Amino acid sequence: MSDHSKALVALESWGYNSPELRYRGQSVDIGLMAEALVYYDSLLLNVANQPQFATLIEWFANQGHFGTLISLMEDGVIGFYDYSFMSTAILKDGVYTLMNMQDPIQAKPNTFETRYLAHPSVREVLPKGRIRKRFYEAIRKSVIEAKAAEFSDAIENAREDYNDPRRSALVLQAFVDDLYAFRDLGRPPTIQASIQQSVDGATRTTTYDIDLNRLKDLAGPQINFHRGAILTAGAISNRLILSASRLDCDLYLGSPTSNLVGDKLYESSYRILKAGQIVDSLERSVEFPDLRRLVNEARLNLDDIMTIRREGIKFRQWLQSETERDRDALIAYHHEVAQKSGFSKAATSTIRLFGVLSAGAIAGVLQAKGADPAAWALAGAGAAGLPYLVDVATSVRAQWRPIVFGRWVQDRVRRLMEEFPSN
Repeated sequence: MSDHSKALVALESWGYNSPELRYRGQSVDIGLMAEALVYYDSLLLNVANQPQFATLIEWFANQGHFGTLISLMEDGVIGFYDYSFMSTAILKDGVYTLMNMQDPIQAKPNTFETRYLAHPSVREVLPKGRIRKRFYEAIRKSVIEAKAAEFSDAIENAREDYNDPRRSALVLQAFVDDLYAFRDLGRPPTIQASIQQSVDGATRTTTYDIDLNRLKDLAGPQINFHRGAILTAGAISNRLILSASRLDCDLYLGSPTSNLVGDKLYESSYRILKAGQIVDSLERSVEFPDLRRLVNEARLNLDDIMTIRREGIKFRQWLQSETERDRDALIAYHHEVAQKSGFSKAATSTIRLFGVLSAGAIAGVLQAKGADPAAWALAGAGAAGLPYLVDVATSVRAQWRPIVFGRWVQDRVRRLMEEFPSN
């Protein structure tokens, strides 16, 4: 059972995670990690490739804190979660296909050191001498490697979503909403999708009532948005959920990935547990610095974050509480911590989080819905992506109660799920 002391943090910025950063040319959302350090005892950081890993290391080293990074690893505060494969959409004969791509080296166990630490981009930022040796020893004990074979159901579910016009429209909508927000383009359009099947029935093509080339132009060359990103987004959000459920930890995510994670948790509870009220959310303004933004703009450094982390133990105690969490208390804690750490004059920021309700709340929902505990896993049997949903719902029923930091737009997915035929 998760005690909410650890979070999986996805740091890559791309079209579906912190796209506003990628638009400005930043490939790693270091501010997200800094913010998560305040709320969690320990983190598992995920980056997508060696240059991103090098960027993260360089952030510590440039502040004279390479030794601090090593200490954080040695103390179990920072670890790394590596997807030793790539979930990506491949274009072939004009049709995108979603695949988990893994080379022979990636398929072998314990290859992070070979693949990452020997890479030129990483070696260039690592200090030489004894401290490098200490870093190697620390990283060897701090990495979890996940292999492609563990995530086949997550990929299948993402394929199914792409070929469902309702789900596919929601995934694209999440990107459009964020794009219009950070480009200050006004109210985003509501996306509709449709599926066209070839005459022989061999292929299906998803079309949208919005010009995808226009979206690509608005997003800019750094984001490089294309149709395949919609497929990839579903796969990446699915595998993050599956990883967190297996690790029994929370998720700390940028938007719009957090939107898709919320959608999937809601869908799993609705279709499998028959309980549509399992996911609850909180969004409140607080008198507290926007740590993520200030770190990404180089206006706060690691010393500042560690000062706030020391004062922020009340945040972590609030998250780890087994009793009903007092939302007003969390707001008061932010004000108190801001004062004690010397940031009381900083601009207000917004807390955005959502999570699966307590076991007692779930039991009450199930009882109210008249769910049959012996038959819940059979709901909707036959759907191609169902094993993934069952896996997630099984984790929830087995007392995985994740809290997810990030924004979740509930209304559209709730309306969509209500359209599903009852089983």
